[in-house]
Amino acid sequence: MPRLLTDRGMGNGNSWRVLIIEDESIDREIYKRYLGCSSAFHFEFAESDSAAGGIEISRSWQPDCILLDFNLKDMDGLEVLPRLRNGGEHLPCAVVMLTAFGGEELAVKAMKNGAMDYLPKGQVVGDLLPQTVVNAIRRFELQRRIEQQRVELERRTLQYQTLLEAIPQKVWTADSEGRVEYANSQWSEFTGLDAVRAGELGWDDLVHPDDRENTWSAWNQARQTGTIFEIEHRLRRASDGAYCWHLARAVPFRAANGQIVNWFGTCTEIENQKQAETLNLQREKLQSLGQLAAGLAHDFNNLLVAVLCGASYARETLPPTHPVQEILKGVIRAGERAAELTSKMLAYAGLGNQHIEPTDLNQLVVETCDSLRESISREIFLDVQIMPGGAPLTTDPRRMRQVVAELVMNAAESIRKGSPGVVIVRTYSREITAPAVSGQPPDLAPGCYVVLEVHDNGCGMHEEILKRIFDPFFSTKFLGRGLGLAAVQGFVRSNGGDVQVESSPGDGTSFRILLPTAETSESRADRATCSRG
Repeated sequence: MPRLLTDRGMGNGNSWRVLIIEDESIDREIYKRYLGCSSAFHFEFAESDSAAGGIEISRSWQPDCILLDFNLKDMDGLEVLPRLRNGGEHLPCAVVMLTAFGGEELAVKAMKNGAMDYLPKGQVVGDLLPQTVVNAIRRFELQRRIEQQRVELERRTLQYQTLLEAIPQKVWTADSEGRVEYANSQWSEFTGLDAVRAGELGWDDLVHPDDRENTWSAWNQARQTGTIFEIEHRLRRASDGAYCWHLARAVPFRAANGQIVNWFGTCTEIENQKQAETLNLQREKLQSLGQLAAGLAHDFNNLLVAVLCGASYARETLPPTHPVQEILKGVIRAGERAAELTSKMLAYAGLGNQHIEPTDLNQLVVETCDSLRESISREIFLDVQIMPGGAPLTTDPRRMRQVVAELVMNAAESIRKGSPGVVIVRTYSREITAPAVSGQPPDLAPGCYVVLEVHDNGCGMHEEILKRIFDPFFSTKFLGRGLGLAAVQGFVRSNGGDVQVESSPGDGTSFRILLPTAETSESRADRATCSRG
């Protein structure tokens, strides 16, 4: 029969609730007497002579410890333990198994099923029982706190893991030597490597060859001084092998003795910022050079007018057979060539007179390429591929022919003499949806554009050369080349277009000229008029 001896609160400090589940009343009295005689601890009791009654009391009274007899009449102690859990994972309190029979095997089974201790009834004497109960309660409370901390740790770990997967940065941890131990999914997707594989390969396979020396220098300095590691470098993208700029940053984590045991780092992609910086620098450079070119062209043109007018007047006033006539004729020819250079300087600056009219780029490309075939080596195949339906532009056809000729002749000259080569000239359309969208020119207004692409399989160019090809008078061939590509860029941009170039040593070069179609140019002009109005 279940019986509660007290109805006081839960155990606290040195006071605990003990439930005795024992079918022998004499044994129950002995346990209570031993526990009640303790001067160090205070116990409150509840008791039951059956397993079923004890289970009922444990659920309502919530004891701190259960003294559980193994040999009960309605079930044995090992059967009681899972029922005390009531479907839960853990026992609700400490349990000490008591039995007059059984040995080490039973003790092991009881402990595996959650009991804190096992005591043969013959050893229940003096202060042993109170101390056993208190030790069981304290171990149970310790295990419960450890379990709560484990659950909380798992919860926080899951939170941090979710956070690491949610942020756009690539996050990684490494040991003291820099070997990657953890990487989030953004890092793995970009590099194509999990943490284990990255730890085996190291950083050399990821960092751009030109950036490795600076990267290792910064890393070694951070390791030696224990300071934050920070550097901008290019990392290889697994999907296409392209290198993208990243800001890498890592902070050291130290053990209690002050030694660095781990590094916690992030890699933030800054490719767009780098492109914007490059574009701004290029824009400022072009603006400065354009102003210089415009000023020089204006002053030079004034001087040239005086020279040409003077030479022409002298020829008119001198007899046709005068020996100076040939000299003056040469002066005029040189002046006319100088006038062409002035025109190109103004074109580079986006100035000068342009005779704008409707122009079919397809027809212009075919005619220009036909006129250039005699000037190109017979070993070079000039392949012209025009888009169907025409390519209507509103531009200066004379200047546009100069653009086509400049690109085609440059392409042909990049192919080594005596080597078979191909120059492909093609036109096609491209829709620009919005400014600053990845993969399209940042300065172009939305609309439809005609693309003139000139590709060759020549020698190609290094990155350092590519940075300078639009500089005035820069040439990889010989000095005094002139304003060719610089004038091309100035003319194209003055027409609302853009020039793109791709090249690598040994893989040839591709130039793309994007110009707004006649319809796009008209709508842009209408918008400009409306904004002014």
